[in-house]
Amino acid sequence: MLKEETKICKMPANADNEINMQKDGYFFADRTLLASINLSRFAIDTKKLIRLNIVNTKEHKEEIFEVARKSFPYDRRFHLTPEIDNATAETEIKKWVENLDDVLVCIYKDKVIGFLALKETDDETLFVHLAAVDEKYRLTGAAMSLYARAVEIAKEKGYKKLDGRISSQNTAVMNLYAYLGASFSDPEDIFIKGKIDE
Repeated sequence: MLKEETKICKMPANADNEINMQKDGYFFADRTLLASINLSRFAIDTKKLIRLNIVNTKEHKEEIFEVARKSFPYDRRFHLTPEIDNATAETEIKKWVENLDDVLVCIYKDKVIGFLALKETDDETLFVHLAAVDEKYRLTGAAMSLYARAVEIAKEKGYKKLDGRISSQNTAVMNLYAYLGASFSDPEDIFIKGKIDE
């Protein structure tokens, strides 16, 4: 639960905004970038990238939550207070997972090791709403398999773009988007104002 005095603000990234927000008592929490894959120009053979079993399902919510809980130790979508608060973050993650509908799930040796949830943002764009892979299985190719399948689905449904918003700290996912031909734009800064517990 957010403390009453905690405020979160997102705005375009620039030095003036950062200075003004600091003057108003906010601190810089994260910078995110929009990653956009142009599907009309996408020429990679996705079949070669999908090396693991990916299923589209409404099930496995507990396993998805466990993967998500371990995968977002600093993500400001869930860490909504100035200090990192795992209890608050877990509550927020649980809400996000409970509200997911169809989810792409990566299964390896009968175990859910990753997931990716898509949402439509407009008639032309499908958005990667939430995605994670269990750290122990990141070398299996699970993330690439999930994103390649997401590209296939977006193309099959006639979307022109597959977008996602990534923390600038998450270089692994940035590299994955770059491999898939994404362009990066629209940097956005997240600021938080609130009392930090002593």
